[in-house]
Amino acid sequence: MASTSSPIDLTIVAWNLLLGGVDKKTEERRLQQLEFLASIQDLDVFWAMEATGWHEDNDRRFRELADATGLTALPYVTSHVGDGRNHSCLYFRADKLHLIPPATELARGAFHHGVTRAVFDVDGIRLLLLGAHLAYADGETRLREAHHLADYGQQFGDWPEDAVLLMDANGPDDNDPEPEDPEGWAQIPRNLWHRYREILPDGSFGSWDRRARRLLLNSGWRDPQASIPIQREPTVGYWYDNEPVPLRLDQALVTGQRIEVVDYRTLNPEVPDLTRLSDHLPTQLGVRLHRRPISPVAKGAA
Repeated sequence: MASTSSPIDLTIVAWNLLLGGVDKKTEERRLQQLEFLASIQDLDVFWAMEATGWHEDNDRRFRELADATGLTALPYVTSHVGDGRNHSCLYFRADKLHLIPPATELARGAFHHGVTRAVFDVDGIRLLLLGAHLAYADGETRLREAHHLADYGQQFGDWPEDAVLLMDANGPDDNDPEPEDPEGWAQIPRNLWHRYREILPDGSFGSWDRRARRLLLNSGWRDPQASIPIQREPTVGYWYDNEPVPLRLDQALVTGQRIEVVDYRTLNPEVPDLTRLSDHLPTQLGVRLHRRPISPVAKGAA
């Protein structure tokens, strides 16, 4: 047990599972995903996205992930666009993070998918966790969604100052370079440019659309990469033959004066080969919660 003066380390992972790891009636991917998650040492929090169809059979697949990892599931959120089969779920280690109920869905109906918002007591330190999955369709929609998350970039009402945001942001992060010429942009299918690029008033395309991300950073959220000298790998760009551009669409942000980032990486081991299990690689964030402010310098976007 930690002493009353020692900081607390948390290992946090987020992963878009691609159709819940289920291919028609075959669940081999899902079972391998569970096996990998169970192997992560000291996993404290897991944000599962695209848990498609997991509500079937009385939520059996949600329970199986909890059993495999030893984590506790919060009520899942369901995408508000689509057929009602696409879910996201936040899991936590209940003997280390004590839920301060209720866990809620943030701004229900305002997101294409959904956002889980939950407060925990971590050995006397209050921590807010937000799990999000931003819209894939266009940057304008993501920007509207980001307004609801920007509120928590600094102290907001009675919510904890210290917070972690996990998300498939569906947009490039600051370490994804801009294609330098038409040949570079041609690596992305032209009919998908509207998802990732700014759309100019005349309908033509501009740069990467990072407006949602800039809004969050300028609202007080911080990029964990700023604290880690080794740049993490891209999380997508290997699955679809017509989308080979490597991007870091899966991201985490932190805020608060007691959070120290000690690890931020894309999980891509040689064994198992996670590039065969989903079109996204998992993101792992390691944070150290201090009992007194350590006063990090908040860096916004340009």
